[in-house]
Amino acid sequence: MASTVTETIQSVQYVKNCHVVEENGQIAQVFVEAELPEGDEDERTRTIKSVVRSIIGAVALNHDLQLDYRKIKVVEYKPAEESGLVIHPRIQIGAAFLRRFPRRETVVELHVLGRTAVGTWPSTDNPAQDAYYACVNALAGLGYTGFELVYLEILHNDFANEKIVLLKVKYATVPGGEETLLGVAEIQEDLPLAVVKAVLNAINRRIGLPTRT
Repeated sequence: MASTVTETIQSVQYVKNCHVVEENGQIAQVFVEAELPEGDEDERTRTIKSVVRSIIGAVALNHDLQLDYRKIKVVEYKPAEESGLVIHPRIQIGAAFLRRFPRRETVVELHVLGRTAVGTWPSTDNPAQDAYYACVNALAGLGYTGFELVYLEILHNDFANEKIVLLKVKYATVPGGEETLLGVAEIQEDLPLAVVKAVLNAINRRIGLPTRT
C-alpha cells in the first residue's frame, strides 16, 4: 500500500519527494518535501496547509483512506541544482561504530576531498543520539559547524519489515540565516551507520562542492 500511496502523494502539486511509513498495515507517518514560495512566513504556511489538504484529498479519493493531518510532515524541497551550480556530495563515511576500549564511545570517521576527521561521543542509553553527536564532532573536524538537532526518531515499518532513521536538523548558513533539513536512512546494518547516513542525507546537498556547468 505504501508504494501506491506514495505515487499518489507525489502527483500532488508542489510535492517533489515523499516517504510513507506503515505500522501494522496502517499509515503511521508521511514525510514530504515540497516546493515553497519565497514570500513571507505566512505565505509559506498557507502553502504547506494547502499541500496537506491536497494530500488528504488525493489519498481519500484514490485509496479510500482518511489521513490524519497530524501524521503529515512537510519540509521545504532543496534542489541539488540552483543558479547554474551543481552540488556534488562531498562528505563520505569512513566508519561508524561503538568502541568499547579504552572506554565505551561511538566513533564516526568522515572523508572529504582527501581529508579525514574522526568524531567521538561517550556512550549513553541513547545510541542513536550518540552516533549523531559523534558525527557532528567529525563534521566540525572537517570545518562544518552550525548544526542543531531538532528531532531524531527510529521508525518501524512493520508492513515492509524495515526500520528507518528520520532526523531533522537546523543548519546556520550565514549569520542570522537558518535552514531546516530532513534526512532519512534505512537501518540495514547497524544503528550508528544508519544515523550517520541520515545526517549526510540531510546535509550533503546543502554543503556540497559547487561546480559551475
